[in-house]
Amino acid sequence: MKTIFTICSNNYLAQAAVLGASVKQHEPDARFIICLCDEMLADIDYRSLADEVLPAADIEPQMPALALKYNIVELNTCIKPRVLEYLLEERQAAKVLYLDPDIRLYQPLTDVFAVLDNAPVALTPHIYTPIPLDGKKPAEHTFLNYGIYNLGFVGVSRGSEALRFIRWWKNITYHQGFFRPEQGIFVDQLPVNLAPLFFKGIHILEDKGLNMAPWNLHERHLSEQNGQYLVNGGTTLKFFHFSSFEPDVAELPLFHYDRFTLAARPDLQQLYADYNSHIKKAGYFTFSGHESAYTALRNAHLKHEKRFAVKLMKKLRAWRQGPRNQVPPAAFF
Repeated sequence: MKTIFTICSNNYLAQAAVLGASVKQHEPDARFIICLCDEMLADIDYRSLADEVLPAADIEPQMPALALKYNIVELNTCIKPRVLEYLLEERQAAKVLYLDPDIRLYQPLTDVFAVLDNAPVALTPHIYTPIPLDGKKPAEHTFLNYGIYNLGFVGVSRGSEALRFIRWWKNITYHQGFFRPEQGIFVDQLPVNLAPLFFKGIHILEDKGLNMAPWNLHERHLSEQNGQYLVNGGTTLKFFHFSSFEPDVAELPLFHYDRFTLAARPDLQQLYADYNSHIKKAGYFTFSGHESAYTALRNAHLKHEKRFAVKLMKKLRAWRQGPRNQVPPAAFF
């Protein structure tokens, strides 16, 4: 059976529900799983959202420690390789696709699954063509800082090379899955720049109908024909990545990508209006108010650490101002 999964906390369940509905429409034979990077809440009907909602803690005993280490974005991305590993090894899934929760399918992913007949891993680059040097965002160097490949999508097939890749990737995300692009570290995404060099047979998908998003609009335009979206008048739009989407704003995420406004792109206006309607109907304004249990855990831990640090600094200040033969507080050692 085909498996498609996403990862999110409770505040992103509306996006995940819209993704799941599109999976059921275009890939009805696939099993759709939400890996919940959060605690399950009694007032949420999880059964209506996916074929299965799998709490991350059920497959990863290190979740409390990882939650103290990482913020919620880092945590959600950090566990992606672990979920892939679990589905391939313990569920014996033959082919698995990961999709970010803010993606929506518009066509079946037949060609993507077919690629995995012969490739251990399939990736989509952020862009395929050069970007003008016009001072706008994104620029080509953006992807050198944040990753050549967009890890809002990854496909894997069960086999030794895919598992070698996944375990290498997991080791990185568990140890340095931080949001620190100034240090050459960007969550799960940036290290995958090296994957095609380290592992055999990784397939770079060359279809502009896959992972269309605000960062690649310079090379992709939509049109409609017979009820389908076409990219550049040719290939069909398979999925669009509504990254940084804000409901009822009717604008592209200009803070990150300012080359186009939505007003300047009439080809995107109906697509965005439809998505806006879908996530609102899916309960966006209800779900988005939930704070993750892991965020609350980490904040409490950091608050405790801060209180301890303040007390320690007071002791240090008092010791420095006291007699020079005074023994330092034991907490210094």
